[in-house]
Amino acid sequence: MMPCLNKNSLKLLVGTADERYDQSPEYFRKTHFPQVMHRFNDNQLIAEVTEGELLEELKEVDSDGNRVYLVFGSTGSGKSELLRWLKDKWLVEVSERPVVRISRTELNPQTLIKKCLNALNLSLDVCIDEDKWGLLLKKPITLVNQMVWTALAESLESDEEIVPAALLLRSIIEKNIIEFTSQVKRGRIKKPLEVLHREQFESLLANTTVNIPLEYATFRQTLSRKLDHFLFEGRDIGTLFKQLSQQIKSKGIRPLLLIDDLVQSVNIYATNILDQLITLEEGNWDVVIGLTPGAVQDTEQGFSLTQRIQNLDTINDRVKKLWLSDESGKDFFNLDRGQVIPYMAKYLTQLKATQGFKCAPECPYYDQCSSITTESSEIESKLNDIEVQLLPFNSHMLRRTYDAIPMGKGKLRYMILNSKEVIRFFLRGKKDISRILPIIRREMFAEHSDVFIKTLAEWYASEEAEKITISEPVLRYFGYKDNQITVKLNSVGSSLREEQQFLDEPKKDSNNGFNEKAVVRDWVEGRDVNEELLLPVRSGVAALVHDAVKGIHMSRSFTSKTSSSIQRNEVVNRTRYPITLQNNKDESTISVSRGFTAIQIANFQTMKYSEKVRIFQKNSNEYEIAKWIHQAESIHDEWLNSLEQALGLNLPVFVYGMKNWVQNAQIYSKSSWASNVIEYSPFRTELLALLEDCYSDWYLLRDNFFQPPSKAVLTNEEFDYWFMNLVPSKILENYQIGDTTLRVFLSQLKESYHKYFELLQESFKQSLEKRMNMIPFLLGSNNLKLIELAEQIKAFSGKKSITQQDFVAYTLLEQELDDQALAAQYKSATNLFNELRQLSKHFDEIMLEVANLLTESCAQTNYRQEEAKINEKDEVIWSELEASKANLIIIIQELESLKNCLALTPRNLVKYLLDLQIKLGDLEHIKKLLIRLGNGVNRLGKKKHIGAELSSLIAEWQSIDFYELRERVERKLQHEQTKLHLLQVIRNDFDCEDVESICHLLEKINESPQIRPSIKRHIRLLIENGYSTLPPIQWKRLLDEIKEKFPNLFDVVEIRLVVGDDK
Repeated sequence: MMPCLNKNSLKLLVGTADERYDQSPEYFRKTHFPQVMHRFNDNQLIAEVTEGELLEELKEVDSDGNRVYLVFGSTGSGKSELLRWLKDKWLVEVSERPVVRISRTELNPQTLIKKCLNALNLSLDVCIDEDKWGLLLKKPITLVNQMVWTALAESLESDEEIVPAALLLRSIIEKNIIEFTSQVKRGRIKKPLEVLHREQFESLLANTTVNIPLEYATFRQTLSRKLDHFLFEGRDIGTLFKQLSQQIKSKGIRPLLLIDDLVQSVNIYATNILDQLITLEEGNWDVVIGLTPGAVQDTEQGFSLTQRIQNLDTINDRVKKLWLSDESGKDFFNLDRGQVIPYMAKYLTQLKATQGFKCAPECPYYDQCSSITTESSEIESKLNDIEVQLLPFNSHMLRRTYDAIPMGKGKLRYMILNSKEVIRFFLRGKKDISRILPIIRREMFAEHSDVFIKTLAEWYASEEAEKITISEPVLRYFGYKDNQITVKLNSVGSSLREEQQFLDEPKKDSNNGFNEKAVVRDWVEGRDVNEELLLPVRSGVAALVHDAVKGIHMSRSFTSKTSSSIQRNEVVNRTRYPITLQNNKDESTISVSRGFTAIQIANFQTMKYSEKVRIFQKNSNEYEIAKWIHQAESIHDEWLNSLEQALGLNLPVFVYGMKNWVQNAQIYSKSSWASNVIEYSPFRTELLALLEDCYSDWYLLRDNFFQPPSKAVLTNEEFDYWFMNLVPSKILENYQIGDTTLRVFLSQLKESYHKYFELLQESFKQSLEKRMNMIPFLLGSNNLKLIELAEQIKAFSGKKSITQQDFVAYTLLEQELDDQALAAQYKSATNLFNELRQLSKHFDEIMLEVANLLTESCAQTNYRQEEAKINEKDEVIWSELEASKANLIIIIQELESLKNCLALTPRNLVKYLLDLQIKLGDLEHIKKLLIRLGNGVNRLGKKKHIGAELSSLIAEWQSIDFYELRERVERKLQHEQTKLHLLQVIRNDFDCEDVESICHLLEKINESPQIRPSIKRHIRLLIENGYSTLPPIQWKRLLDEIKEKFPNLFDVVEIRLVVGDDK
């Protein structure tokens, strides 16, 4: 395609400075790119040092002692380039001062001493046999055996200790030596030689029971000394280098020592050499040492060396640290993206010049090169000289090549190596493009079916171009017959350098974002890709359709709410939308087709808001976007229908019913009668807040504006019945409310509510029993409202089953019953009632005492002890409690009076008198009084006043002298007894024994003609009255006549002579 480039010219594109210098010192000088280094102090940049400034500083000699410059840089950062340039300049400009350079390819540590001796024209009393280094590389195991056995022989006292220690240690040391020699043979040392690591030694001791009486530090020093003796005829490199430093100092020679890489060049002796060099007074060297960060930290000695290097700035200003890149290799200070064009222009110009061509109008192929060049944009129709020099590249392609270099890889080296691969690809023609794709960044996406045309357009197009035209010569060269091809371009995203600006810390894979895009791109371009790696596409599509549809949100559409409390939570392939990366007609998935839209949407969820808006506006008219949104809407409807079928309710009806049901439940859960089970209530504030959010999801149209519910909503009773009979379906596991699945939410709520409901029923019964006591009070209040409350209490007591609505109604009833005024009235009435109970109890006690007293007095009452108990509350007229109390107090007072009266009565005497079978007016009067007292007690037992009548009865009763009455009764009894004897005597004397009664006897005497009337009269008086008074004149005659007629009469009759009227 270009006569100035061929396979032979590619040999000049080499990756190292020494290879270019070996081609030609002039070629090296013309392709050399000036190096820039940074100096830091406490991580702060204090100066930028160019290679020229470093050279001038090395030329100046203003002090004695060593001057050390440590040049840090990651692999490929230009350390060898800098040292090669310094030596080249030094040989030309400072020829009077010797220069010694130890390159990374000179791995023999003997080379350092030998080169110094030759360059300085000095000699030491030591023979350096370079064949021994070759012997070490060929026979490492043999030499290790000798070293181990002799070192152990010096360290241990007997074979019993030496043999087991040698068998254990030899294999470890052999492994370390062989690993190092293998690196030397490959020409690249990643790890410096360490004959025995401390960790290996300590692990060996920990894992064996054999006693090895060795000190690690002492034994390692012995081993190192044995290696030194082998290479330097019994001398060590540290001593030799010290002697060399002393000689140049004594002779006033100040050489320049250049060590490309401290680790690779002097490997095992890096620590010793550096230690001597930074001992500034013991030499006269100017030393520039290349050092790869972290390379010397793998061993204990290397770590100690690194720590010392970190503090070199505090020793002397003659020890300086310069950085070609940062420690991680992320940033290179000598080549940035803006410098890549002049950097590569030098190489390409010299590459073409070696073939005898110069990119200028005088070149015979200049017009041909101009004609085959692609147009990067409509504006840039002609290329300037620099663009022609860059062929077969252009500036855009070179920048993309720079961007594709992985972090940590040297920019200088890999720009050359990757450019070489690109030129080789062009020389071969359209073959195996997949090998070249990774080394050129593809942030553009060309819409073309041919992979090569597509790739070519993406390489050469500018970052702002929307299309590119590939010219006919290019097409002809690669076998196409088209005159020209115009390809539409799309920007995949910001370039790698822009992406990395937002990375706070370097990561293991700095191109992670780019790699994801590359995987998506491979899939879009038809390559086989593991679907797990296409998560950015699925996540991006899910985020886009979610922003547009909110498909997983089970809420009213087209409202200002950005989220919902009830959501679909099923995850399919790590997204919450079912997304398939293939075309299908399944309406239950969102199908993503291969195309640029998929690249644009990849990782849409991680973009900033402004970037999301830009991407969406750019792609909103694409069919693919519209298809995704339509499919997401269909899926949302399907999910909503599935949820409603699992619930058996429309979701708005469920939300409205649940919210009202919980609000209803809170009415009684916070009531006083349910306070003892409040800790078991599932109706917490958090639940209500969650349901308020659910309610807003469906009924909130905008701020403080709610849509009224439809007529299809459930009442609380209906919802309670639905909820108590609900069996949550497994389908509800795919939905969540708040932070838990809807199935778990409903199951736990139902279980806790059922338990709470049972506890509420017990509390309800206890509370209702207390309220039942109020019914008499309420009914007796003569207040229609209170009577109605009493009827409500009665209605609750008659219910066989209780519902949630009953709890609510009862709570409202409780609130009315707990009214402050009503509660005060009931309290006052209850106190009165209790007082009345006490008075009634006292009444019963006194009544019982009075009844007993009357009974002891032979009086009869209607009072019974079992009837003396107070009536229940429903038999009490609560409105008349005050009057009842006053009445009962009076009655008790009357009973007390009666009790006191009867207590003073000689009840046994009364009973004795009343038991006598004698007719006496006073006794009849007593009986009548007792009857009246009994009637009075009966009236008092019925809680009726007696008043003055009782006082009269008591006074009349107390006026009776029962003891005097007893005397009269006893005399009466004696008189009656006398009459009976007299009757018997007269009946015998009169010979009338068959006559039973006195009346018949008196009739017999009256009818007797033998007895004079006067005698008859005195006999009748004697019989009736028990005595008779004879006249004073005839008493003698009458007495004799009586004796005659009744001879036995005076056996029972006393004859007394009295004076006056005394009988």
